[in-house]
Amino acid sequence: MVPSDAPNDLQYSASVIIDKTSSTSQNNRSVLKTLIRKTTDLAQGANHMYNGGPNNEYDQSVGPLTHSHSFDDLFAYMRTRNISLNKRLRDLCQSLHRDGIQMRKVTRRKRVLYTFKIDSDCSKLLWKAESKSLLLDSIKDIRIGEMASNYREEYSIGNEYTDLWITIIYTVNNDKLKALHVIAKNKQDFDTFFKCVCGIVRLRKDLMEGMLLPSNSQFASIHWHSTVSNKNEDETKDTLTFCDVKRLCDMFHIYCSSSHLKKIFEIADMNQNRLLNFTEFQLFVKLLKERKEIHLIWLKLTDSKEYMDLQMFRRFFVETQGEPASSENSVVREFNKYSTEGHMNEEQFTKFLTAQEHLNDIRTITDLTKPLNHYFIASSHNTYLLGKQIGETPSVEGYVHVLQQGCRCIEIDIWDGESGPVVCHGALTASISLKNVVEVIKKYAFITSPYPLVISLEINCSQCSQNAASSIIKETLGDFLYRGDDKNDNLPSPLALKHKIIMKVKKPKKVSFQYSGQNSSSSKANLSSSSSQYDFATYSLNSSNDSEVDVKVFAGKNPKCTPTTKRQISSDDLVSTRSDLVSGSASTITRIKRIGLKKRVETTDDMFEISGMHGIKFRNFSLPESKTLMHCFSLNEKQLSSMMKDVPMRLSVDKHNRRYLMRVYPHALRYKSSNFNPINFWKMGVQMVATNWQTNDLGQQIILAMFQLMNPKNEHLHSGYILKPKMLLNRVCKARDIPVLYRSLKERAPRQYKIKISIISAQLLPRLKSDFKTEAGFGPSVTLDVISDEESYCPSISISENGTLLNSRTAVTKTCEGNGFNPIWDMEVNFILKDLNFTFLRFVINSNGMQLATNCIKLEYLKRGYRHIPLYNSRGEQYIFSTLFIYSSIDTND
Repeated sequence: MVPSDAPNDLQYSASVIIDKTSSTSQNNRSVLKTLIRKTTDLAQGANHMYNGGPNNEYDQSVGPLTHSHSFDDLFAYMRTRNISLNKRLRDLCQSLHRDGIQMRKVTRRKRVLYTFKIDSDCSKLLWKAESKSLLLDSIKDIRIGEMASNYREEYSIGNEYTDLWITIIYTVNNDKLKALHVIAKNKQDFDTFFKCVCGIVRLRKDLMEGMLLPSNSQFASIHWHSTVSNKNEDETKDTLTFCDVKRLCDMFHIYCSSSHLKKIFEIADMNQNRLLNFTEFQLFVKLLKERKEIHLIWLKLTDSKEYMDLQMFRRFFVETQGEPASSENSVVREFNKYSTEGHMNEEQFTKFLTAQEHLNDIRTITDLTKPLNHYFIASSHNTYLLGKQIGETPSVEGYVHVLQQGCRCIEIDIWDGESGPVVCHGALTASISLKNVVEVIKKYAFITSPYPLVISLEINCSQCSQNAASSIIKETLGDFLYRGDDKNDNLPSPLALKHKIIMKVKKPKKVSFQYSGQNSSSSKANLSSSSSQYDFATYSLNSSNDSEVDVKVFAGKNPKCTPTTKRQISSDDLVSTRSDLVSGSASTITRIKRIGLKKRVETTDDMFEISGMHGIKFRNFSLPESKTLMHCFSLNEKQLSSMMKDVPMRLSVDKHNRRYLMRVYPHALRYKSSNFNPINFWKMGVQMVATNWQTNDLGQQIILAMFQLMNPKNEHLHSGYILKPKMLLNRVCKARDIPVLYRSLKERAPRQYKIKISIISAQLLPRLKSDFKTEAGFGPSVTLDVISDEESYCPSISISENGTLLNSRTAVTKTCEGNGFNPIWDMEVNFILKDLNFTFLRFVINSNGMQLATNCIKLEYLKRGYRHIPLYNSRGEQYIFSTLFIYSSIDTND
């Protein structure tokens, strides 16, 4: 929150900037110029390589990157220009390259001793006689000690190897996560390997930040000493034109209009000759990169003093930032990290603010010892699909994607295939082998979280295929399978089920229904005997057996449709399917075999034997089957929404979910894989609220925010389990006791929460193609949406003069014309909540009618005070340097 009397004129900014370059010794300046000159070629070369040259389709598509440059590029540059690693790191790398280190590589099946080396470019880790390699550029995380304990548990490795174990998490093909586990022979080998790999990764990060986001002096020197002149005497010459400066800004993805840059250029041009010398160019850079909003915060905190001492910092750290005051060591540690000789200046204070985490780490506050039904579980619907529900090709990539994000409940739809059971979405999609799916799940099940993975099996195949599927699952997953235990009074906890996979399978009925489809051989013979007539068969557009929407799929000379369905799919949805059926292709024959089933397929004993959770069709909550410990009702969103409209039924749902499990999934009509708002279902205590993870819409963003799966600093360490609010945990004897329970809890809680959110500024916003073509209407603005359930939100919202209210939950800032590099809005929004449990803030940055970036945050997780929050593109990928600077506070009114 910037003080309201903040001066905004650029001339004021110029007057407070002090150029200290002249005080630098001639010797140091010469060395600095040489180093910066070498870095400059790297910056320009890497920028060119990223864009793929002038003809690449991405040449003008983005600003701040969402991925990194290659080690090969960086170290090839360093080698050809004789830029050395520091001596200690260089010695380690030479040793690891020349001699290598013998370590034991650990997999599920074996432990093999290999010699690990790095190549001469310091770009690859090599083993197995150098036939296997890992790009150091692909490393996402390195875990040792307790950080890697879940992997040692998974592979049954004893604690005696704690100090010798290293896990490297890396990517292949830019998105698939893999893990390399090794055990060193001794502590010396461990230290050499670990320090060498970490040192190179750290060096890479420093180089990337240095060339993409240099400091003021670096930024000015990079351009001047590489493209203007190396000679000291030339620094006084007026050389750079505005076009030169504009090209430099474009190279570093500085997202500003020409008019905005022109204003800064004219102020820096102190002799008004339309050319800048080195000193003037340094002033230009300082004006461009100045954080005026932080300068004003600094003046207010220090009472315009030049330095901040420990006492000032402690007050800010605890009172403004809301950090815990209990640990004096943490205050001193943070102060010492960013201060010099007991004083912190404004530049150090800015570094402190930009480095602070914006979210509370839920891993440290989530108790995972409660029964399974006490948690919300990150859940996916139709996991095998990468796009819309109809006509899309399924892929194992869907499982890789959600598991590496932290999903803990996935779905497999099993159908009949030519060579065994397959995974698909019925007659309207192609299929993938069940065996491949299960093998991928085993590989990625615990790469992000060690806590239990629930697999919801939807059985749509013959008994023969079910038996084959059961064998595949048992042989592949083995001891990972949890078989369930109905003898206990409570469900097991996530902690007790670490590294376990729970199969949710529909419970067989006492009286089996006859399978109406033909077996593989007879079905194929019958289908090929005539091209004009096929038996009627039902097909559910939704993968769940409880779907409300069914459709008759048919072909022939006189097709007829029985009127038994609740709703008929439009003919357009099935045109391609009907034409395929008539054509009689091999793949079509396979798809027809899948739909020769009754609406309800009976689960075989072999399939049910592998289950640890029992799917039961909901009839009512009073039947004995509704009171078995390991059962789970699975309902689509419309069914559950309809139930919630009836007050007694709503209370029954709430009561049921305090002891047992429930899953809700998108309705069949969401054929484009859109998502619902999950909040109302969480409010009813539903544990598994399944969404389409391939669609990064608002519903999915809320899911990711709830489970903190978008936290960039802890992206691979999430449990996928969130303990429910206290109000949803207490058991009750009767459903009518629930309103009494809610009233009792509310009486003991604060009556209201007063929320203040200030949207202050943004840094390095991304650049879209359309903004290169025209600057008409260019100017970023931020929309804030307050997303909450109706009962918690009070329709009392106010806003400062720098924004506009669109409705009772949405506010938008003014437009910051021409500036995407460091726009300042300073809009303050105030609103009142009765409850914080299910409130989310969604920030959307737009420019010229286009969405630039977004972030959705659970309010309860957001740290108080001044925070830089990361920004993401429409696909959910994080921009490396783009941030939104905000202030937040929460006051209670008892």
